[in-house]
Amino acid sequence: MFSYKGDMILSKSWLNRAQIIYYFANRPLPVTSDAEDVKHLKAALLSAGKTTEYQLGQGGTSFRFFVFLISRLEGRWKVFADKQLLTRPQIPLSDVLKQLGVQCVQREDHFEIESRGWGTGTAITCDAGLSSQFVSGLLLSCWRLSDDLTVYVPKPVKSEEYLKMTLELLKAAGMNLQISENISSLSITVAKGQQPEVTSLVPEADISSAFSLAAAAVVNGSAEILNWPRHTSQPDLAFLKAFDQMNIKYSADDGKFKIEKHNTWAGCEMEIGNSPDLFPVLSALCALGEGKSRIFGAEHLKVKESDRLAKTAELLRLCGTRFEELSGGMVIYGRSFTELKKPVTFDPSGDHRMAMAAGLFKLFGFNIQIQNRNCVAKSYPNFWSDVGL
Repeated sequence: MFSYKGDMILSKSWLNRAQIIYYFANRPLPVTSDAEDVKHLKAALLSAGKTTEYQLGQGGTSFRFFVFLISRLEGRWKVFADKQLLTRPQIPLSDVLKQLGVQCVQREDHFEIESRGWGTGTAITCDAGLSSQFVSGLLLSCWRLSDDLTVYVPKPVKSEEYLKMTLELLKAAGMNLQISENISSLSITVAKGQQPEVTSLVPEADISSAFSLAAAAVVNGSAEILNWPRHTSQPDLAFLKAFDQMNIKYSADDGKFKIEKHNTWAGCEMEIGNSPDLFPVLSALCALGEGKSRIFGAEHLKVKESDRLAKTAELLRLCGTRFEELSGGMVIYGRSFTELKKPVTFDPSGDHRMAMAAGLFKLFGFNIQIQNRNCVAKSYPNFWSDVGL
């Protein structure tokens, strides 16, 4: 049984957005993280315009945000990323760049970009049906425009809460945004010639990582997070609603989050379209609880760092849990397993959240060997030491 007390790693969603804003402010970001996604973007920004090739690793936000930023600079650029990342949908990225007058060709492991800077015109369309990251990446690089720019975003918007997080951060940095919407689209107009002011930006603890730690504590430990945000727009905060349904007791006030081991907990019914990163760990927690759970609404889980629907099914099957697959989720029957000591091996396929989900089974007492455990470095490098594994 582990006992953790300390600060949670800072949010990579917040940090990667803030890194772009600070770049345009010509100021160094005063905080950072050991998460690989954050470090890759930081290294690329430090050399932006000084070299022609950049490596962004596995991070979707790191890659997409940087491609938009480097396209603001005149030159020819190659932006490399993990091949698995580039098998995920990227067409809206190249489509927006073409509307901005930037030549862009996708290769197997990189994007080739030739730019004379943005020829913005007055309006472009950005499809967010696959991911809101395309709109976020575009807007984050809309400082110092030579003309006003209107971005039309057709609905529906996938992971819309992350776009709201971007808009909130941009407004906090002083960006003048005119936003309107109707039943079919969202319209965002950015005024020309703006410069960011970063003094009011407040870093946040990573809620996704906090959830993984909290879930581990429910299974076999205790956790006290000392830098819990008093306000956050991170959509993964929805895990608290799941905990409420599952009769999992916690306290989250006065800048602290506390939770302890539970002997039993119930199932839950949860739509996670806006917080798909919760799925692997929440599924494991439901499997280790009691009763029936239904987690649904996230068809895009198939195109994350792994096919998380398939990998979660594999993990539950290895651990003897009964479940039913849905198109964007699962029905899970808690504590339907019968054997804990049978040795099994699980390969998370380089997916940090799948490795953490497997860690919950290990904490519960399953004889499970987790291959390539260090893939958690993508978002939460200290996860294993924090939970005593």
